[in-house]
Amino acid sequence: MENRTEISPRFVVEKLGPRAYYVYDTVTCLSRYPSFTRRGAQKVADRKNAAQASS
Repeated sequence: MENRTEISPRFVVEKLGPRAYYVYDTVTCLSRYPSFTRRGAQKVADRKNAAQASS
C-alpha cells in the first residue's frame, strides 16, 4: 500500500456572491484580492501559490 498525502494549496478561490470572488488564505483565514470573475481570482491564487512554493 502506498501512503499518498495530498498537499492542499494555501490560497484558494472563494465565491461570496453572484459576481464576487476572493482569494482565501487558508493559513491566516483572510479573504483578499477581490475579483469579478472566477478566472481572475484563480490567476491570483495560482500566482500566490507559486510564490509560496518557491519561497
